[in-house]
Amino acid sequence: MNNPAFDLLMWARGPGFDIALVIFLGGIILRIVEIITLGRKTDMAPAKGSPVGQGIKTIFSRSFPREGLVKFAPITYIGGYIFHLAFFVAFLFFAPHIALFEDAFGISWPNAGRVIIESATALAVLALIALTYSRMTDPVRKALTTFDDYLVLLLSALPLITGYVAVNKLFGDPQMMLAYHLLSVEALMIAFPFTKLMHAVSFVFARYYNGSIQGRKGAES
Repeated sequence: MNNPAFDLLMWARGPGFDIALVIFLGGIILRIVEIITLGRKTDMAPAKGSPVGQGIKTIFSRSFPREGLVKFAPITYIGGYIFHLAFFVAFLFFAPHIALFEDAFGISWPNAGRVIIESATALAVLALIALTYSRMTDPVRKALTTFDDYLVLLLSALPLITGYVAVNKLFGDPQMMLAYHLLSVEALMIAFPFTKLMHAVSFVFARYYNGSIQGRKGAES
């Protein structure tokens, strides 16, 4: 007897994930190569400071907002920090996710309780809603927002929402909901290298480059 939900789930767990993983890793490698091979003019002036030291310092220092910026744009900064932290917790400390890492790489770590995971998921979704609202109502941010920005917000929200629905079996066939969750994750993986989601990797290069330029001039970045 045919079971469409089971068939879709098996495809998502097998070929679907393999395809997404190849595109995800290949795309990231391609983008990193593009970044590294960008042509830049050689600075012939003698260095007045430490470009390497300032570059490394900037990678970490730019993780904290400048003084006054949180007050100027609280939703952007507070919502952004909440989303990234909550998404990180929900992704890395959910027991089934840890089991996947253990199966694939042979490593594991302690999982967080279900209350923590579901609270983190809810916080991440609420933060995304707040960030979306800010983009739609603030005149400047609205003018600067592109389709790519809304796509990134949607792709970031879907794995959280579908995962919550699947785990709690809120409605629909549980197997189909789990299949939708896996497909939403795979859509996120495929889009990752080719959208602004890539900032999760490229920020290291951008911060280091900007910091090293200032360091070479003997200035703080």
